[in-house]
Amino acid sequence: MVSRNLPGVAACVAVTAAGLWAASPAAAADSSQASYLPVQSISYEFGAKSVSGYFVQQAGTCIVTLMVAEKDDPDQPLPPSPARIRMVLNPGQIAGLDSEQGRSLNLTCGAGAATLLVDVGDTDKLVALQGLLVPKDFANQSQ
Repeated sequence: MVSRNLPGVAACVAVTAAGLWAASPAAAADSSQASYLPVQSISYEFGAKSVSGYFVQQAGTCIVTLMVAEKDDPDQPLPPSPARIRMVLNPGQIAGLDSEQGRSLNLTCGAGAATLLVDVGDTDKLVALQGLLVPKDFANQSQ
């Protein structure tokens, strides 16, 4: 029964995300951190890339879908194909995206997977921030 409703849910999410595109808090490039609600449009430019997408809350996790593309170049006839990134983050988990130009995004699943926090800034700063949240004995736990 649920599988019959999935196309309708996907269409609803796509329409909602498109409708929220213009109202995205990411439009303010001066902001270093923004908080997003489920299906709210996420849009950033960092380095030579642009990122857009959304997240949904499912089973207590943040399911994030992002499209990463080259910024449009008017001198090029067709831009390269974008890449879609799908990730599942538990509350408190961080995923990072880095550009060649030293700019990065950190995506953090908020408490109860109710929000997604996005930090944008210098790669070194955001990698260090991500490292501060990793337990000191993490290396021993993964062996």
